[in-house]
Amino acid sequence: MKKIFAPFLVLVLLSALFVGCGKKEATQEAAETSEPAAKEIKNPDTFVYASYGTVESLDPARAYDEVSGGVIQNLYETLVFFDGSAVDKFVPVLCEEVPTVENGGITNGGKTYTFKIKKGIKFHSGNELTPEVVRYSFIRSMVTDPDAGPVWMLYFPFFGTYSSRDGDGNIVAKWEDLQNAIQVEGDSVVFNLKAPFPPFLAILSGYWAAIVDKDFVIANGGWDGTEATWKSFNAPANGEETLNDIASGTGPYKLDRWERGVEVVMTRNEDFHGEKPVLAKAIYKVVDEWSTRKLMLLQGDADCVEVDPLYYDEMDKETGITVIKDLKELGVRAINFNQKINAVDNPAIYSGKLDGEGIPADFFTDKDVRLAFSYCWDEDTYLSDILSGAGIDCPTPHVSGLPYRNDSLKRIPYDTAKAEEYFKKAWGGQVWDKGFKMDFLYNTGNEVREASVKMLAENIMKLNPKFKINVRGVEWASYVQATRAKTLPLFYIGWGADYPHPDNFMTTYMHSQGVYGGRCGYNNPEADRLLEAGAIESDPAKAKEIYYRIQDIWLEDAPGIVMHQPVSRRYFKDWVKGYVFHPMENHPLIFSQFTKEY
Repeated sequence: MKKIFAPFLVLVLLSALFVGCGKKEATQEAAETSEPAAKEIKNPDTFVYASYGTVESLDPARAYDEVSGGVIQNLYETLVFFDGSAVDKFVPVLCEEVPTVENGGITNGGKTYTFKIKKGIKFHSGNELTPEVVRYSFIRSMVTDPDAGPVWMLYFPFFGTYSSRDGDGNIVAKWEDLQNAIQVEGDSVVFNLKAPFPPFLAILSGYWAAIVDKDFVIANGGWDGTEATWKSFNAPANGEETLNDIASGTGPYKLDRWERGVEVVMTRNEDFHGEKPVLAKAIYKVVDEWSTRKLMLLQGDADCVEVDPLYYDEMDKETGITVIKDLKELGVRAINFNQKINAVDNPAIYSGKLDGEGIPADFFTDKDVRLAFSYCWDEDTYLSDILSGAGIDCPTPHVSGLPYRNDSLKRIPYDTAKAEEYFKKAWGGQVWDKGFKMDFLYNTGNEVREASVKMLAENIMKLNPKFKINVRGVEWASYVQATRAKTLPLFYIGWGADYPHPDNFMTTYMHSQGVYGGRCGYNNPEADRLLEAGAIESDPAKAKEIYYRIQDIWLEDAPGIVMHQPVSRRYFKDWVKGYVFHPMENHPLIFSQFTKEY
């Protein structure tokens, strides 16, 4: 995801001019000496990317999905960023240099990070970047702390907690703690961590650590930076966050317009402090229909499109495109069982009772139910037929490429006899005798997810005619909001690394306050204790022991079904140049890296 800029080359054809000869001879000589005609490049000053994900929010404190985050990365910048494809090397962006122990930027045993802020940088509004603005950006994120957002990544290294609120929604963060966590010293901003946290620079490289325009935020009704008002800005309703649909960053592109569910249009920041993007305009288009996306790419109306693994073989036979293969992502895809379903006005659980016409809100608290569902998952068919081999079997959320992974573990196998056995035990036999009815949802356009939940539903329903599952699709933003509202009985969703440490995966799925663990009501006190210890454990032997036990707990408790770690491909029109893959990137939305040329 490193931002790479290259000069845009304009190809000019030169034709020989022939004088003093007959028409026939001149035509023949021109044919013999002229160069081949240049290939046409459509929309040479614009990059168009088409996919099926809808943007949920443009506020860095709220957005926590790859599509929204991808757009944000073009509008805003962070203090540091990843160096090329590396996950553990960084380059300065809005600071003068990356802090290290050697240069004195990391002190106090790894608990203090000091960043000297660059001067002369302006936001899109014309306002100036200052150390105080940087400080405000981080404190504002922790002040607002939207529900189910990314701000937990700041709370943990600073305070050892995961939120500004307790389990009942009461604010427990203290103003003085927020003030002391981040301070300004001259031209520098100083971060004071509770304990050494090696992934801290990686966290600061994510879009959730984007530096926002303080005066712009305040002018648009956002938090004014004072103690008197901070609690009133905590936990804004979804869509009510200040920067939901407006933006003023320091990034290479400016927001031109955002038409929800249709497209986001960005134009080049002509006052960008770095080397300006080659392409003057970047457009993200929402196109759910695969055949339309394919046609857009082949005809050159899109420069890159999202291609699901179902269509890899089909697309590899096409001409006029560039295919980049074997891109192993630091990510995982999983189905999560919701043990605490929000039953209020929830059509997905029908009657809301275990009466054959619905399910109760606590349906998945019964481990026998979770195990029965798990034994219905056919991993071999999924990997071969749905993914076309574009994935690595992953029994737990601990992915290949991270330390302390137990590669000897095996997943719960596909076994319909075992599934029937557990269904007959579930809820004291009531599940098998009465049956149930529920919805499985997927985000429209994602045909892998559609095929996956349909396969699982069919495998379950064929065991007992009293098992009734309705599979239906909704658009991406609504799907994400439904997972946050906890209305889905189960959901298939992916996780891409925020930072390259097993904590980022196992805490996400297994801590009671983790992003998905919290949304699913999963609560195992042993797992919580181990996860909190593993996140800051510096002794490799102790960390290995902790994470091996955590992986065992996943298989014992069966809180969900982990399907695969992606090995993806990217499909570009053949005139696109400059793409740099990063293992923690799921969409090629860093538009400033691209040129269009032959």
